[in-house]
Amino acid sequence: MKLKFFPLVACLAMLMACSSGEDSEPTQVLPPSNPEQTTPTDDNKDPEQTTPPDDGQKPDDPQPTVERQLSPNAQKLLKYLYDINGKKTLSGTMANVNWNTNEAQWVYKHTGRWPAINCFDFIHHPFSSKGGWIDYSNIQVAEDWHEKGGIVAAMWHWNVRANNGSDYAFYYGNDGNQTKFDVRKITDTSSQEYRQMIADIDKIIAFLTPLRDKDIPVIWRPLHEAGGKWFWWGMDAEACKKLWVIMFERFQNAGLNNVLWAFTPAAGWQQAFSEGFKWYPGDEYVDIVGFDIYNVSNAQTIRNDYFQLLGTRFPDKLVALTEMGNVARISNQWTAGARWVFFMPWYDYERTNKPNSSAYAETSHSNADIAWWKDAWNQEYVLSRDQVAY
Repeated sequence: MKLKFFPLVACLAMLMACSSGEDSEPTQVLPPSNPEQTTPTDDNKDPEQTTPPDDGQKPDDPQPTVERQLSPNAQKLLKYLYDINGKKTLSGTMANVNWNTNEAQWVYKHTGRWPAINCFDFIHHPFSSKGGWIDYSNIQVAEDWHEKGGIVAAMWHWNVRANNGSDYAFYYGNDGNQTKFDVRKITDTSSQEYRQMIADIDKIIAFLTPLRDKDIPVIWRPLHEAGGKWFWWGMDAEACKKLWVIMFERFQNAGLNNVLWAFTPAAGWQQAFSEGFKWYPGDEYVDIVGFDIYNVSNAQTIRNDYFQLLGTRFPDKLVALTEMGNVARISNQWTAGARWVFFMPWYDYERTNKPNSSAYAETSHSNADIAWWKDAWNQEYVLSRDQVAY
């Protein structure tokens, strides 16, 4: 897989060339994207302080975790997911970059049905400010989605300072627009990196707390694809697991009882997918497991090399298609036996970035076009937003 990297304030990788079929090695790649998607506009200012000052004070270490107690709606959602598991599948869409429902609106515009899940991304957490160009504290978009019957999900492309000291990055590497941020410092409570990770986790807690206050459950997918080692948090399996546990405990101790945790393994190029399981933090910290699959057109391959692999390794967990692009139609996957509890095509930046544009009126898409969606809607087991019942 050849990836091209762009300056950040960080961008997702542009997929240059990669495909697989029935006889090829299973591949799990990064979603294609556009270099503009994470660049703030000219009038945006960098955060005044992006790294906690070294004032000699250590952030509080996680205290012993309180017994996990889910909010009423989180309990209902988890039960609902188990109830439909293997019988129905929830449709989902990804926000176009961060904090919107553009992709879901595009599907509705062309098919007349809303996907059941909308996933948001805290990718721009360093820039979030009250009333700013990105304001994660304003939960109206997520609240509206929930009130209309939808399920809220969230993930986190975790940006830290890039090597050049001015940009932000989540891709690990030596280039100026990448980062060498050391996840192993999570075990060194006196380090600047530790303080930064704790401060950033606390920012996410602050963003999720208003949703907790309204008992809006969230499917939360942090530290995704760690085993691929293209993100800084995946460069050391033991440290990544430690980071996951600390995040989990910090969420718990902050009273975030509305969160269901989703784990997405990955493996490096030409490595067995089972290698990605080395990053698994433990059953007590995970509710859902899933794969991110791109460019696999054979449904039987998806069933055998992805769905079955997860089901065998994690027999008591819900199994989801947490990201996808250019894969077999969901009807073919279902017939082959890949009965995901939910599926979520990645977004197409150019197609859905501007809902009032002529591009938005088109039905092609880099990851799942309208023909793909219409086939999905023709299956009685594919659930739309109006059919969610928990």
